[in-house]
Amino acid sequence: MARPVSIKDETIVEAARQVFLERGIQATTAEVAERAGVSEGSVFKRFKSKAELFQAAMGVSHDGAPFGGNLAARVGKGDVRETMFELGMEIVAFFRKLIPMHMMAWSNPGPNGLPSALSGPNPPPVRALKALAGFFEAEMRAGRMRRQDPEIVARAFMGSLNTFVFFELLYQANGELPLAAETYVRGLVGMLWSGIAPESQPSASPSPKPRGSGSGSRSGAGAGTAAGRGAGAGAGAGPGSRSRGSPTR
Repeated sequence: MARPVSIKDETIVEAARQVFLERGIQATTAEVAERAGVSEGSVFKRFKSKAELFQAAMGVSHDGAPFGGNLAARVGKGDVRETMFELGMEIVAFFRKLIPMHMMAWSNPGPNGLPSALSGPNPPPVRALKALAGFFEAEMRAGRMRRQDPEIVARAFMGSLNTFVFFELLYQANGELPLAAETYVRGLVGMLWSGIAPESQPSASPSPKPRGSGSGSRSGAGAGTAAGRGAGAGAGAGPGSRSRGSPTR
């Protein structure tokens, strides 16, 4: 009798990574199984859910945001606006992986209505918010930012980036070109800076730097909520008025 074909977890994970990168959150476990050359049942023998497979394939975890660990080292160094831009791009990259997984996790909540990863005291999104608020507060204490409520600034910043990625997913799912992340983050930082620039410095944003290479533009606006304790709000608008009817590549 022929021996059953042996399949490694790494083969399924690599196939899943390829499919999720190509198709996004709408990719199915059946497509992953076909790419890996196994049955869908073989996928579920190793991974209990699509969310678990996505987490393994995309290397993202609920345990904590990667940008939170080095915030203290950034305080007092370089131009604050450039630091905020770099931090914003890191957050966008993280949310691009995390939000699809969160959307899947919310479809299977625990007894308290929250996904298991968000249940319990001080869940990861709250820790990330506190770390970001601590960064802004430290810059305010150093006199590099105007004194404001650091948690409100953190919610506005992180919440707006959360919303940017959410709408990016919606536009892509409908075959439309989203606003380039570089353009959005630059605009968001410039808008926030008008309210948090030190009193001794002009609040106007610096001369525009080269925009991101994302093609396809439009005038856009979004309002976001930061996960965790309460809701954060943020909005951003793309410069100028541009068309966004072309399909994504």
